[in-house]
Amino acid sequence: LYKQRQMIVEHPFGTIKRGLGMTYFLTKGMQSVKAEISFAFLAYNIKRAINILGVKEIIRRLTGKTASSSLQFYRFPMLIENIS
Repeated sequence: LYKQRQMIVEHPFGTIKRGLGMTYFLTKGMQSVKAEISFAFLAYNIKRAINILGVKEIIRRLTGKTASSSLQFYRFPMLIENIS
């Protein structure tokens, strides 16, 4: 079980490390490091969504009439979750 989970979990970290060039943190302090890694994960997820759905589909989903524009930012993780 651990081996399977390791294969699934380790891939995004490797992609972020190699693909985004994050071999070390540029900031100091736990709060700053958490913010920095959060941006890296956000970039990874957006890049993954673009590769899977395409730019036009992401724009269509984000500009849909089902939610107000102020809630679109909060809907993005749910949209990503649906494709995983």
